[in-house]
Amino acid sequence: MTVLQERPAVLARRRSWLPRSAPLTVVAVGCVVLFALAGLLAPIVATHNPFAVSPQILQSPSGAHLLGTDELGKDIFSQLVHGARASLTIGLAAGLGSLLIGLVVGGIAGYAGGAVDSALMRVAEVFQILPAMIVALVIVAVIGRGTGLTALAVIVALWPQAARIVRGQYLQLRGAEFVDAARLARTPAWRIIAVEIFPVAFPPAGVQAALDVGRGMLLESSLSFLGLGDPNSASWGAVLRRAQPYLSEAWWFSVPAGLCVVLMVLSFNIIGDALGSSGTAGRRSL
Repeated sequence: MTVLQERPAVLARRRSWLPRSAPLTVVAVGCVVLFALAGLLAPIVATHNPFAVSPQILQSPSGAHLLGTDELGKDIFSQLVHGARASLTIGLAAGLGSLLIGLVVGGIAGYAGGAVDSALMRVAEVFQILPAMIVALVIVAVIGRGTGLTALAVIVALWPQAARIVRGQYLQLRGAEFVDAARLARTPAWRIIAVEIFPVAFPPAGVQAALDVGRGMLLESSLSFLGLGDPNSASWGAVLRRAQPYLSEAWWFSVPAGLCVVLMVLSFNIIGDALGSSGTAGRRSL
């Protein structure tokens, strides 16, 4: 295979990461779209102000309150709709943020190799030694609470995995013929990293980003459940925390919020697995 043929062939192979329309994947994508629309249209979809207190405490689901009310008489359906916006915002920020950091750090480490690679990977390992939840807890405790601060904490906790995946791709591809040809043409290193290798190395990192969205949403819900989320925004984790004392007498308080968390995390995991499976199948077919 010639140098000119090699890179297009590799790119074609990587394009096979696009998911096939398996029924389970379609359902997962549908769930994500549904929750995203609910979050975007929260002021329209929500039937009540999610923070409005009323004397109708712990009311079961009815026409007035589709999913009942909580211990303060606040409408649970409205809280979940607004919570979808908060959870998706932080989840998407986590996926994109960890992807960007992973692409930069992993790309530089994999292409440069040697001492640069060792130094950057040691930094990544510092964050990987501890569970992501512990890292996020420490960061939130240091920098404070808020939607932006929570997103930052989740990004810092999740980026090392994406960096290691990208590094592996760059280590594999930096000796490819099309990369050697670019070096012989005196192409700057930054251009080789960003233009020549990046399109080939991106798909596996994109799969990890999809998984990180779900992990980010789970981390955000966990932080809110522990009382460390943004106190000024509705959150599924906060609903679950307040529902704990009423599990036996008001199932509608905790079950819908728990289902929201489970459905969204599972949906992004299914989408990520589908992307990864499609890429593996595509490579084997060549």
